[in-house]
Formats: sequence, structure tokens, C-alpha cells
Amino acid sequence: MPSAFQSRFLAPVLFLLLAGVVACLAINSQSLWIDEAQTALKAIPPTLHGLWQALDSEHNSNLQLPLYMLYIWGWARLFGVSEVALRAANIPWFFVGLLAILRCLRHRPGLRNATLLVYCLHPFVWYYLDEARPYLMQLSGALLVAGSVLTALDEEEQPLSASWWWHFGAGLAILCGAGLLGVPWAVALLLPLLCHPGFRKSMLRSGLPALVLFLPLLVLLALYFAWTIKENISAGYRPMNISSTASVFYDQLGFMGLGPGRATLRPVSLIDSNTDLSSLYPYLLPLSLLGLPLACGLLLAAFRRFGLSPARFIVALLLAAGPTALIFALGYVHHVRILGRHLTPLFPFILLAQACTLLLLWKSGCLLGRAAAALILVALTVSSLEIRFAPRHFKDDNRSAAAAANQSLAQGKTVWWAASQECAQYYHLPIDLTSDHPGMARYVTGVPASFTALPNQIFLSKPDLFDASGDLSAFVAAHHYHIEGSFQAFTVWGK
Repeated sequence: MPSAFQSRFLAPVLFLLLAGVVACLAINSQSLWIDEAQTALKAIPPTLHGLWQALDSEHNSNLQLPLYMLYIWGWARLFGVSEVALRAANIPWFFVGLLAILRCLRHRPGLRNATLLVYCLHPFVWYYLDEARPYLMQLSGALLVAGSVLTALDEEEQPLSASWWWHFGAGLAILCGAGLLGVPWAVALLLPLLCHPGFRKSMLRSGLPALVLFLPLLVLLALYFAWTIKENISAGYRPMNISSTASVFYDQLGFMGLGPGRATLRPVSLIDSNTDLSSLYPYLLPLSLLGLPLACGLLLAAFRRFGLSPARFIVALLLAAGPTALIFALGYVHHVRILGRHLTPLFPFILLAQACTLLLLWKSGCLLGRAAAALILVALTVSSLEIRFAPRHFKDDNRSAAAAANQSLAQGKTVWWAASQECAQYYHLPIDLTSDHPGMARYVTGVPASFTALPNQIFLSKPDLFDASGDLSAFVAAHHYHIEGSFQAFTVWGK
């Protein structure tokens, strides 16, 4: 085999193999948490009519994930609705993102390899690869669109090829169809192309077949999203604050596996919605092992404009900052908490920035620079492995809690379930919303106005959601309940 062929194809093949290992390693069979259970209940109905009924009856922001919900419903027809099957639906999108990187950076092998390495080892990717939600799908769409824009800007005067148009059109459809919050990014990434001569020249030539397919789909999505906005579909009242804003960058820069678990970082109530930062103190050392070299490297790379011309650097900065600022502003105005996953289309910019930083540090030639690059990679890898294997990062154990509640009901005990209805339904725990029905757990979000007798057990999860006013906790203390058991994100109170 010629050495030129080896050098061109060996690295991509090795990264594809690494991606396969990551896909197998990152996905687990832990219990579904609330949002994943909502996904599962949309995948269970055997017909599309049933899917629509499930979405319409819930009438929340899941209605604004149309293509993902269609995709997961179709996936479930082939592979079922187990925890692993639902999460494995992300694997094709993980590889779509990897192939998008391979394609858009094919003429820059050094940056391509650095980007692929960070992509495969990054805890943000690992976390959402293992979650039955639309974020890996949206990330793949964002990588396709951002990669297409990068390719087009590198060929300013050249008409764009038919394959470019197919990738760009598919990316826009995936990015928008995976969630309404992808739309501002699609619009922002489209704007620089309107000034691109090759884009305008090829639109009705090489781009025509892709336009014929994707433009009606995008118009249909726009009309559908307009309807959901008119219907006042929202994510509910979850106020923004400084800590939730900072958590976006905490997640996307790769710190999420090195710090405390999500249950520890959650606010205790809606009244006091700020995170207790003291929970980070025991983890300052591992967080610093990533934070210090990454901060220094990013500052150095930013000083050199990440290898871009001044004009190109300003464009990239505006493309990243514009939609981010808009979505944050909407979150503050409408009291909807914006988290790292809600800004998934920002991640390709962070991914490229981190890859450029690693490449710059490694090519610096000095021992300190190479040590910093190696430390960043090791810290990202450890962060990913911690997310996968550290008990503090395990998902909410609704499965074990529901099994324990069912066992108590079988023993004739009365049970209050202050936790997710969707998880109870998925794990076959019968619940009653209005009364203490024998053989059924009563669903509560606080102390009900009337009840026949004190319950034998209270299963409480995430007090900021299911005991927002704190009256259930006060009820537990007033009636001298004691802790009978606990599961991840659950406390079981008994008498």
C-alpha cells in the first residue's frame, strides 16, 4: 500500500474505530430519568396517531422536537423501548457528526485529527450519547451546517458543489427538526452565505435538487413551530440565574465529569434557585487540572485568533455569540432555565476552539506546551469516564424506586409518589392523581388538600420540582417520618 494512501486514510480509519469503542462504552442500561421517560412514552405507541396523541396530551416542549420524536418512534419499531435501545438511537447521529468533521476538515489534517480526538473523548458528547433525548441529533446537524459554512468560506469565489448542498440542506433540516432552539443557529449560520458569491451562483444550479427536497421541509417546520408558539408551548417556569448561565460553559468545556453529580448541583427549590457552590470545593483539584491548562491555552489561541484572519475571526465570534445571547435573553425574559444541552449548537464552536488550542500547544515545540496539551486530553478523558462509571453521576434511579414502591403496595402499605409521573408509567407503578386508591401510589407535588390517612411511605425526588414550596418536607418533619431508604435522586420516608 503506498505511503501517501496510508497517511491519508489511516487516521480517519483509526478515529472511526475509536468512535466505535466510545459508542459501545458510553451507553449504559441505568434507569431512565424524567426527560428520557417522556421520550420513551412517545416511542411506545404502535401508530403515528398514538405518537401524536401522546405529544398533544402532554402539550409541552416535546412538541417542539418533531423530527426527533418521529425518529425515536421509528427506531423503537425496530429495536424496542428498553433503556439501552432508546439511548443507542444516538449512535447513528454520533457517527454523522464524526463524518461531518472528516469532510469539512479534510484539507486540514492536523486540525481534523485534533478535532476528531476531542470529539471522541469529550464528556459533553459522552453524556448526551447516553441520553434518550435529541441533543446528539441536533449536534450532528450543527456540525453538518457549521462544517458546510466553513468549507464555503474557504472557497469564496467557487460555485458550491451538489454534494455541498446536500450536506448543508440535510444539516439545516436535522438542526431545526431536532428542536426549536436550533432555528436561531440555522438562521445565523445562513447569514454569511448570503454574501458568498459561490452560494448565490450555485443555488439554482448544483443546489437545485437539494433545494427542491429540503426547502419545503424547512417551510413546513417553520409553520409547525409557529403553531407551537401560538399554542403557548413552553418548558415551564424555571427561572434563569448566574449559576445556570455558568453551567452552560461548565458542561460544554468538559468539566461535568470532574465535579459533583447533577443531583448535588441542583438547586433545592424554585425559591432559592442558585446552586450551592460549596459543593464544588472538594473537586477543585481535578477541576483545576483541566481548567488551568485549558484557560491558558484558550487565551493563547484567542490571542492568535485561532489561526483565522481578523475578519474571519470576527465572523466566527458573532456566529457563536449572537444566537447564544439571544437564547439567554429569552431564558431570562420568559423565566426558562437555559442549560448546556439547550445550547448544543454552540458546541461545534467550542469543539473547534479546543482542538485549535490543543494543536497550538502541541506544535509550540516546548515541553510545557506539550505537557499542557496532554493534560487537557487526559482530563477530558477522565471526565468522560467519570460520567460513565462514577456513582455520583448515575442517572436518577426511578426504576429501583418504582420497584420498591410496588413492593410496598403489594404489602398493603399506602404510598405517596412525589416524583415523575412519566417514570412511574414507564416502570409500571400504578398512580392515582386525586385520591388514596388501594393498590395505587398517590402522585403528589406537595401535601394534598385532603387525604384519608397518613401514608406509610413517601418517595421524594428532586424537591425543587416535586416539593417546590417545601410543604412536603415540613409535613415529613412534623409527623416524625424517618428515612427508610434512598436511591439516586430519591429519599424514601417512612413511619
